[in-house]
Amino acid sequence: MERMRDFFIALAIAQITGLGIADAQNFPVYNSYYVNPYLYNPAEVASEYTYVFVNHRQQWMNIEGAPVLTTVNFNTMLDNSHSAIGAKLSSYKRGLLHTNDVALTYAYGIGLSEKSRLYFAMSAGAISNNINADEADLSDPAVANYLADNIQPAGNFGFMLKSESGFNFGVALPQLFGPKFNSLSNFEHTSISPMDNVIVSAYYRKKMSGKMVNRRRKGVNRKVKTDESYAPLEIYALYKYAKAGNSQAEAMIKLNLSQNFWLGAAYRQSYGMSGSVGLSFSKFLLSYSYEPGNQPEPAFSQGSHEIQLGLKLGSAKSFRRKAPMLLSRLRQQATVRTSRFKQEIPPLNSGIQLTTVAKTKYYVVIKVFTDFTSADKYKQELRSDKFNANVFYYERDRRYYVHVLETEKSAEAHQEVRNLKTYTKLKTARVLTIEPRK
Repeated sequence: MERMRDFFIALAIAQITGLGIADAQNFPVYNSYYVNPYLYNPAEVASEYTYVFVNHRQQWMNIEGAPVLTTVNFNTMLDNSHSAIGAKLSSYKRGLLHTNDVALTYAYGIGLSEKSRLYFAMSAGAISNNINADEADLSDPAVANYLADNIQPAGNFGFMLKSESGFNFGVALPQLFGPKFNSLSNFEHTSISPMDNVIVSAYYRKKMSGKMVNRRRKGVNRKVKTDESYAPLEIYALYKYAKAGNSQAEAMIKLNLSQNFWLGAAYRQSYGMSGSVGLSFSKFLLSYSYEPGNQPEPAFSQGSHEIQLGLKLGSAKSFRRKAPMLLSRLRQQATVRTSRFKQEIPPLNSGIQLTTVAKTKYYVVIKVFTDFTSADKYKQELRSDKFNANVFYYERDRRYYVHVLETEKSAEAHQEVRNLKTYTKLKTARVLTIEPRK
């Protein structure tokens, strides 16, 4: 055990003095990034829900001086906006060296299409390094010169392409400033080296809409809609480039056995295989992973363990997309006139449309009335709001329909309904299909 402690002391001195840095781990390693991707990429701060995570990683269990990493983070999308915010605190101990850092993150998203968006994010904060003097050999000048605490600026940058198709791609620069460990390392002695470390990630995580199922409540079978879930198979890949020479690739497969339980298997270059398991219940998430390999010598320890607890808060957040050009405001509808209606039908000069059509037509209807006067009044209200509103009388049910779009394309009408419900106050919009008489 004493020999193992000396190993970590030597490793810490190597990091502090800059010796053997190619073999030293230059930024923390996480297994739970697939649940909490903000750990690696600041652009992942833009999450659908508000999350709080606590992550604890113990490398090489039961070995004194082995790396221990504890991280707490918070992240959320700002509802109905393009922005997201987050914060992360971590404590990283390895041998004599103890690092603490804190960072605040801001992300901004750009809607590329209805199903994809691109987020850019920047984190800024501070990092401190210190040496455990109780375990250090103070007679060693390589250690004595590095006993003083130092505080340096810390920051990272990232972008993330997210798509509802399930494919996601991102790049992160985890260390914008070069790490320093001596007593002269402060805000005045900081080097900028953003490309020394780069993390490239790609993963497939397809979200599935809820489905109708039968559930028994209070002795009665009822149809209810399940929450949205993810497809059974998720695939993750990472590549961590390091200028120091210890670049690393890894891949992971996650199998969702249900909405509440999953299993995972991963392979990390130079580390070997690892396994993970997770539970999701109510607003809590719990994941655990174990790495049996990557030990300096056989039977060196009981492996590496990582546990993460998450809390999901509030309701789902939505990204505010740029309002599209509404067809119901772009073009003036043509007025169709045919023969005079009977009884209560108003005269043709009222501007009313009739429903005799030669081809199938699709109307984006906003409201339906039983009398023409009310329908005409509502039409004028919509026109004052710059909508191309018109009225037609539907002979089948003897009612007056106020609509804002008439088209021969079904997809065009249904898309307009979605746009109206999303970007305007016309939440009652729907499609009415009129087929030609046979």
